[in-house]
Amino acid sequence: MVTKSLVTQIIETRYEDISENALYEAKRSLLNWLGVAIGAANHESMDKLFAVAKRMGSQPQATVFGREEKTDLLFASLLNGMSSHVYDFDDTLLDTVLHPSAPVFPAILAVAENKGKSGKDVLEAFVIGCEVEARLALAVYPSHYWRGWHITGSVGGIGAAVAVSKLLDLDHEKTSFAIGIAATEPVGLREMFGTMTKPFHPGKAAMNGLLAALMAEQGFTSSHQSLEAERGFVNVLSEENKLDILTEKWNEKWEVEKNSYKPFASGIVTHPAIDAIISLQSRFQFKHDQVVSIHIIGHPLVKELTGKQVLNTGLEGKFSVFHCVAAAFIYGKAGVDQFTDECVNNETIKNLRKKITLEVDEKKKEDQVELIIKLADGREFTEFVEHAIGSADKPMTNDQLIDKFLDVTGDIISSDAKRELVDLIYKIEELENLTPFFELCQPAKSLNKH
Repeated sequence: MVTKSLVTQIIETRYEDISENALYEAKRSLLNWLGVAIGAANHESMDKLFAVAKRMGSQPQATVFGREEKTDLLFASLLNGMSSHVYDFDDTLLDTVLHPSAPVFPAILAVAENKGKSGKDVLEAFVIGCEVEARLALAVYPSHYWRGWHITGSVGGIGAAVAVSKLLDLDHEKTSFAIGIAATEPVGLREMFGTMTKPFHPGKAAMNGLLAALMAEQGFTSSHQSLEAERGFVNVLSEENKLDILTEKWNEKWEVEKNSYKPFASGIVTHPAIDAIISLQSRFQFKHDQVVSIHIIGHPLVKELTGKQVLNTGLEGKFSVFHCVAAAFIYGKAGVDQFTDECVNNETIKNLRKKITLEVDEKKKEDQVELIIKLADGREFTEFVEHAIGSADKPMTNDQLIDKFLDVTGDIISSDAKRELVDLIYKIEELENLTPFFELCQPAKSLNKH
C-alpha cells in the first residue's frame, strides 16, 4: 500500500539522512517565507481574520509574525499561512506551481513554539513535509490543477500534517491517521485568485494539517489508504495515477532543493514578462507616451492564470500580466507597492495596459517570454527571456534573498531585528530552543514597550 510505505519512509528518515543542500535550501525557504509573512502582517485581510479569532475567544498560545497579538495554535497557523501568501511573493516549486512553505512552516512553527522544539527539529519536519506535498502535487498534476484546484491548498494540508506528525514523533498508525484526516479536507478553488480567499487557502491548509496531526495524536482514526484508494485523494481529485512518485527514490533527492523564490510580488508566470520589460527599460528608458504597443508571447499558463484585463484591486493586479508589465514599465520594479489598489487604478498605468496584448505559444516554456515594444517613431525593440530571474535555472542569490527580506519586512520589525534574524536563520540548527527567533519576529513598537 502506498500510504503505508510512505509513512514508513517518513518515520525512518532523520535529520542526518537529509542532504546538506536540502537543509540549506530549507533555511533559504524559511528566510523568504518569514519575510513575506511579516511584510503582510498588517494587511486588512489579517485584521478581518483577527477579528474572527477574537470573537471565538482564541487563547494566546503562538506567535503571529509581525503582530503584537498571539492566538491559539490553529488560528496562528491559519493567520501565518495567509499572511505569507497575501502578496503572492512566497516560494514556488515550478514543476507544479506549488507554494511549499506557506502551508508547512506555519503549522510546525506553532507547534515548535508551544512544545519547545529545536531548530534541527523544525528543519527536519519542514524538509519531510515539503517532500510529501511536493511529490503528491507531482502525482496529481496537471489534471488536478486544470480542474480548478489551487494545488497549494489541496496538497499543502497533507504536507503540513506530515510535518507536524514528524515534529510530534507520532508512530506509524497515528501518522497514517494524520495523512488520512488531512486528505479528506482539501481546500482551494482557483476561482478565488485575485481575492482575499486565495491567500486564505495555504493558511487553511496549514490549519487543516495541524488539526489533523493533533487529532491523530489523540487516536482519531482514518483510512490507512487515503492516498491510493479508489475513492482516495489521488483518484478522486485527479485523472493521473502517478502514485509511484510518492515513494520512489526517497532520500536520493529532495524536492526542496528545487525551490524557487520570487523577485516580483505577482503570479509566477508573469515573471518572465516583468523581467523582459525591466531589462528593456533599464537600457532604453522609454517614456509611456512613446509606446504604441507592447506584445507578449508566452506560455499558455500566462493567459490561463494571469489574463485578467478588467481590474479594480491590487489583488486582481497580481493576476494580470497586463498590469504587471505596465507597472514594471513605469516603476522599473514589481514589488508590493506596485500591487496596491491605487497603483492598479493609476490612469497612466491603466492607459498603458490598453496597449498591451498577449499571444499564447505552446512551444514557450513557463519561464520564457518574447516581448516586443513598438514606438510612435516606428522603432521596434524585442526582448527574449530564456530563464526569468527566480526560476530554477536563474535562482535568486543569497544577497538578493536577504535584500528582499530586508525590503519586504518594511518598518514592521526593527533593522537590528532583521539582521539578527538573517544571521539566526542561517544557523538555526544550532538552536536548542527557538525563543530568540520568536522574540525577534515581534513588531518594533511591541519591543519598544519592554
